[in-house]
Amino acid sequence: MKISSVATAVVLGLSGTAAFAQAANTGWYIAPTVGVTLNDSDRNKNTGGAVGLAIGKVLNEKWNVEFGGQYLRLDGKNDEQGNIGVDGLYFFNRNPDFAPYAVAGLGYVREARAFGNTPANDNLLVKAGLGFTKKLSRNVDFRTDARYQWHTNKTGVNNLGDWVISAGLNIYFDDRGPAPAAYVAAPAYVEPAYVAPAPVAATPPPAAMPVQPAPAPYVAPARATKQDRN
Repeated sequence: MKISSVATAVVLGLSGTAAFAQAANTGWYIAPTVGVTLNDSDRNKNTGGAVGLAIGKVLNEKWNVEFGGQYLRLDGKNDEQGNIGVDGLYFFNRNPDFAPYAVAGLGYVREARAFGNTPANDNLLVKAGLGFTKKLSRNVDFRTDARYQWHTNKTGVNNLGDWVISAGLNIYFDDRGPAPAAYVAAPAYVEPAYVAPAPVAATPPPAAMPVQPAPAPYVAPARATKQDRN
């Protein structure tokens, strides 16, 4: 019973790796997104809008890498920002219904007219956040994440940190072919119950041979007596 349990665990572990290799998209994709910004308190307005576009690659079961950029309109009129960078996405699992990930990245940001008539300034950008994906079809995933984006500021005002909450799609270029058949787990091993063999009927002894009566004893006939003629 213990051996069968270990074997079952090994089979399930291998099936999980095989499921990623057979069903998950493993190539390049593009990721258009739209979102909202929750601005640093030093800005003139609390919220703004964002659009983004990235190109990504699935490296293995745990990691994706993305190269992309964003355009942020931080106060709707006078404060706008563009950035480009590279991000690493670490997936905690690849469940098609809910695949959570952590993201971190570095980039370059240019911010224009951030404070009145100040000129545009270029700065280092650091990003970190959490998100998840959900498979919608063979080559399309829904995605959403929240990232804290911090950058230096050369205008003399404090460094700035904004939250960007976005949603979009991962559109894959690779074609996985026909969808794999749904995995059906093997039934659990059940040790058969012991069944005693049916009793074997005893072989009856052979029938007794009939007893032949003993033959009658032989009796010799009596001899005749000769008569004396004298």
